[in-house]
Amino acid sequence: MTQPNGSNLLIVAPTGHHFAQFHRDTEGQDRRRDTLTESALAFIEAGLRRGDSVVVIAGAEQRDRLFERLAAGEFRPQSLRDPGQLSVLDAEQITAQFGDEPEWAPFRNALAPLLSRLRPSGRGTRVYSEMANALWQAGNTAAAIQIEDYWNALARTYPFSVYCGYTMDTQSPQAYAGPLEELGRTHSDILAAPEDEEFGMALDRASKEIFGISLTQMAGVTRQEGARRFPTGQRAMLWVKRNLPLSSTQLAEKARQYFRDSRAP
Repeated sequence: MTQPNGSNLLIVAPTGHHFAQFHRDTEGQDRRRDTLTESALAFIEAGLRRGDSVVVIAGAEQRDRLFERLAAGEFRPQSLRDPGQLSVLDAEQITAQFGDEPEWAPFRNALAPLLSRLRPSGRGTRVYSEMANALWQAGNTAAAIQIEDYWNALARTYPFSVYCGYTMDTQSPQAYAGPLEELGRTHSDILAAPEDEEFGMALDRASKEIFGISLTQMAGVTRQEGARRFPTGQRAMLWVKRNLPLSSTQLAEKARQYFRDSRAP
């Protein structure tokens, strides 16, 4: 069977896939949420069209934004929630139960009853979650990674796909100061956001100017299993973090400038 590529994974979302996507958060709250909302909406609407059961785990602001967009289209969130095709949980309420170190039992107890109810329906099940993102943004990256591991453990019992949305400026060296490779390890796929390919080309241009060779050629094929799941630009920045840490800021700043120039009118 042909596996879906990154551009199709949000739509097809095969059972057993656990994937994430990073959306830049440097241009203000409204702009930041737009790209994440668009991707989440594509994932949710595709599931509803296919007749899947869809679970949304997000904060109040994102839930309101998604429901507004759903209501403006062909779906009416309230009518879908009545027969159980669309289920909604509060990400902040669930993560508040975990404290600094999430434990398996509270996580399982928060989600297993719902997944158990959905399993006999005969529908596929897809989950959109911002739980780990909330923890990551709060600086508790260890807790976020633990949540991702728990999703994988839960998937050994219940059939579902899960899409984890993150807000993160992956054009900044600061994004790579944390254990980003662990997000590669805990996910089956890291999807490219619309800007990622463009920034990867800007990185290569900056690398040629600084080192005389493109970063793609220097990095080659990484041996890090988790890192291989990242889009090209993010994978290149992870390589720089490990191999040229003193050059990462200079390289990123120049690449960001090339990226901005490419988008200038």
